[in-house]
Amino acid sequence: MSLFKPNRFSVTAALLLLAGLLYADEPLTWQDCFSRTVENNIDLSVGRLKLKEAEAALKSQESVYYPSVSASASRSIGESRPTDGDGNWDKKESLSTSLNASYTIFNGFADRAGVTQKEAELYAEKANFDQTRSNVEYDLRKAFSDMLYAQDLMTLAKGIAAQRADSARLVEMRFQGGREHKGSLLLKQAQLADALYSVGEAERALELARRRLAGMMKQTAYPDFTVNGELRTNAPPSDVSLNELAQQTPTYHIAEANIKAAEQGFIIKSGIRFPKVTANASLSGSGDRDITTESWQTGISVSLPLFTGWKNSQDIIISGLQREQKRLEAENTMLDLLNNLQAALNTCRNRYAALSVQNAQLEAANMRATVARAQYQQGLISFQDWDTIESSLVTSQKNWLSSRLAADQAEAAWQNAMGLSSIQ
Repeated sequence: MSLFKPNRFSVTAALLLLAGLLYADEPLTWQDCFSRTVENNIDLSVGRLKLKEAEAALKSQESVYYPSVSASASRSIGESRPTDGDGNWDKKESLSTSLNASYTIFNGFADRAGVTQKEAELYAEKANFDQTRSNVEYDLRKAFSDMLYAQDLMTLAKGIAAQRADSARLVEMRFQGGREHKGSLLLKQAQLADALYSVGEAERALELARRRLAGMMKQTAYPDFTVNGELRTNAPPSDVSLNELAQQTPTYHIAEANIKAAEQGFIIKSGIRFPKVTANASLSGSGDRDITTESWQTGISVSLPLFTGWKNSQDIIISGLQREQKRLEAENTMLDLLNNLQAALNTCRNRYAALSVQNAQLEAANMRATVARAQYQQGLISFQDWDTIESSLVTSQKNWLSSRLAADQAEAAWQNAMGLSSIQ
């Protein structure tokens, strides 16, 4: 009596599970996903808004270069009478207009420093957006490669399950012929069960990868879709200058801009030591019902705070300390960049080198498994030896696929460490 019963992961059930089409829609290419992400990604949209905000802040600050002009007009009507109530109401009307202009001639260099500070902040925001673009492209490439890997893993899992089913069928026939014992058959049935579980696990991993990729494109509801591409890695650079690369990253540019903004902040605070000179001019008119009296005046005002309870001097000290903090933070940023670039480059090189090793191991495992199966069918090797070689092939297949994913994502991480992006 056969131990390979239908209710225990029969070969027929396995083949039925492996049959059928998983995907129905046209696959998306990398360019399809890239275009949709550039158009719809939330992080990119927020980054563009922040950039516009910084540009508007600079234009607002540049208003200090222009005079301030204001106009006012008022019209009032009223009545009055003596408090004893014996008199009549006297009607009163008044009309007044004025036009005022003022211009700051000197403000202790604070006005120019304020504009320069906003320019530095705009530069920092542009660099921050550059880093956002790099991060988004890295996340997209990672999501896309995860999707490719999940699809390949599904294909591999089905292939392994089919292979396990075929091996279980072979052992069952040998068991029925009295050439194999029950333990060997039970082991192959268990391996088939594990392979079928891996198929279901791969399906769930594919669904998660699909959801993450859809999220990059701002898609919360989507049909089942596939992607078209290949996990492919370019050779990493052999000779690079990490110092030059670090100085070209958005993170380094942000640190530079922060130093400049802090320096201008110090100039602004130091400006309170100088007098503020302002020119003023006004034109006004007044009357009852019509303008009957006109007047004008011009002048220059000078103001200088003499004593504020040491507040101003302490504010200058604080601003100087903040400037020094930004300089030290920039030095630390450079050190971190060098470390991160070296680590990313090493990982990229290691993962790329591992590809050739995994390719060689897979080729050897395939050959060994082919020979071992033929030898086992002819009774030239034991079940234990054949099973060990076949299991080694399964491990090599999975390691080979994982190494391709690791190499692709290591290259993406290296590009991200440099702050590179093709998103405009």
